Amino acid sequence: MKRLKNLWAAARRRPFRALYALGACLLALTLVGNFALDQLLYAAGLLQEKTVTLEDTEQYALVNMENTGGTLTSTTGDAQLLLAPGTLVRRLRLAARYEGEASAEKDLYYHLPGFGYTARLRVWPERQEDGSWLYTLPRFAGQGVRLDLADTAGVQVELCAILLNERVPLQEYFIPSPWQLFWLAVLPGLAGCALTLKREKGEDD
Repeated sequence: MKRLKNLWAAARRRPFRALYALGACLLALTLVGNFALDQLLYAAGLLQEKTVTLEDTEQYALVNMENTGGTLTSTTGDAQLLLAPGTLVRRLRLAARYEGEASAEKDLYYHLPGFGYTARLRVWPERQEDGSWLYTLPRFAGQGVRLDLADTAGVQVELCAILLNERVPLQEYFIPSPWQLFWLAVLPGLAGCALTLKREKGEDD
């Protein structure tokens, strides 16, 4: 325990401060880069804002779901909505009202060429203030998207709209995510400890 305290104290000197400064710079560059890349993709037409409703039957396919008068009803515990390929999806917002089993799973799967849909390529939604669910996909997610709208039979879903690639407010690009802040807090300290260990080993030799 004493040795660990000494390592941490040593790492908090110049290497520690320099590594944290480097980490902060890299995080800032990442945030700016994300903003710039999105703007380029929008300008090039690769990211397109689109709204899909139940009337747009050419834009999706239903699996284990029935459309009965504008309401989707799951027939099994694996109810899916497959978006037609062709549009790069970075963000997807599901606006829907659930009747019966409101706590049904609403996860999203994407696939990469040659991989298909797997549990490893899954995105969980964030509930929005207006009651919709927002999914943020990795930039390399590709164009195949599947929404699992229910995990039991008999769930009724009034699907209002699926909104693709909505533009986010400018300031949101520059707010670090919890994971980014976590790694910024942890990685420089670990790197500082590693440098200190290496330096002490070299002095002992």
